[in-house]
Amino acid sequence: MDQGTNLTRPAVLYNITETQMQELEQQFNEQDRQGWKRLTDSYGWSEHELEAVWNWFRLKPRGER
Repeated sequence: MDQGTNLTRPAVLYNITETQMQELEQQFNEQDRQGWKRLTDSYGWSEHELEAVWNWFRLKPRGER
């Protein structure tokens, strides 16, 4: 991991379905923060959780789940 980046998968991702993961990936790939916020709000995530997952998507190696 470069420059001390922590790529630990956020715990909330272990509690979602494959379909939800695909929805998140789509919103991230489109860089749709409003859609991302709507989705994560519907999952009951806190602001901290949604930011942690967004950053995980941003930093993780392509194709990792």
